[in-house]
Amino acid sequence: MIAKFAVLLMVTIVQITTVSRDYDGKHVDVTGRAMHSRVAHLADGAAYVHFALCAQRCIHVVVLGTPAIAAGQTITVHGTFYSHKDLGGFVLHGIEADPGSL
Repeated sequence: MIAKFAVLLMVTIVQITTVSRDYDGKHVDVTGRAMHSRVAHLADGAAYVHFALCAQRCIHVVVLGTPAIAAGQTITVHGTFYSHKDLGGFVLHGIEADPGSL
């Protein structure tokens, strides 16, 4: 039996924002400082946290649920980058964090 492993790309925010089409749909690890965190709700009522992850540039991050994210906190986000993804009332151009990763 051959085990399948997800390919994980360790990239910078600058790399993603410079050539976002190269990362669309790819699983990435990105480190930066969390800024402008807010809790919101999708059309179905599910809570999510939306914030900017910043280092030289910023990228949007969405994570389902309500993990505590402090302004200025340095974190590594594990998730999938999307150039366009409809999350049911919210269109994401950024990273959808893996559940439970923050």
